[in-house]
Amino acid sequence: MKNVNEWSLEFDQMYQNITSNQAPGFTEYEKSVRLTRAEWDVQIMLYKGKLGQSFEETEELTHYLNSVVKQHESSTPVSDARHVVPSSSVFKLPDDMLFRTLEICRIERDGCGVTDAVVVPVTQDEYWRTSRNPFKKQNENRVLRLSYGDSFEESGEGFENAQYSELISDYPIQSYIVRYVSRPEPIILVDLEDGYSIDGETEAKTCKLPEALHQLILTEAVRAAKAIWNA
Repeated sequence: MKNVNEWSLEFDQMYQNITSNQAPGFTEYEKSVRLTRAEWDVQIMLYKGKLGQSFEETEELTHYLNSVVKQHESSTPVSDARHVVPSSSVFKLPDDMLFRTLEICRIERDGCGVTDAVVVPVTQDEYWRTSRNPFKKQNENRVLRLSYGDSFEESGEGFENAQYSELISDYPIQSYIVRYVSRPEPIILVDLEDGYSIDGETEAKTCKLPEALHQLILTEAVRAAKAIWNA
């Protein structure tokens, strides 16, 4: 695993090699911004299959993102949420969620106890078109999820973007389980001062993605830096 000094030195070496030592250098903060952006880009490309196959198609690609896959379980719906469907339940999602990979609801069926039901995303138009169709509406094996949209919530540090799921079930939802790909933590080469931060972070930290991806992240970061110099 590269430490922050190795990230910085290798960035400088690659950048100067492709610019023939003619381009001005970058500060540690500027390099951190570009490395973090490249880390985001690589993670999204891996998930979407833009580097070959997509997430979970092969064991190799699944391993690359294992370190950023998390699971969240909630049993408490948001009490004051706005509902498109009056009988639905709205659950807040993790703040660091990037992409959902699995959703399950534990529902309580009369006489059958608690069982698992798969969560199926539907558009709002699709829901209204199919809400009376017994083969497509929610049932004992399926809970429907409507797009809820993001909102901004005030916290002690200002306003934060919050994500929600609106779930439609014929049975009481005991808990909502989401497995997801989380946002990558920033790569910060030095402790940041004077009001500087990256994704709200100020302490130096290295990349949490597997080392096999580090060279690709460096290449993407340096390519973006060179494009700025050539502009």
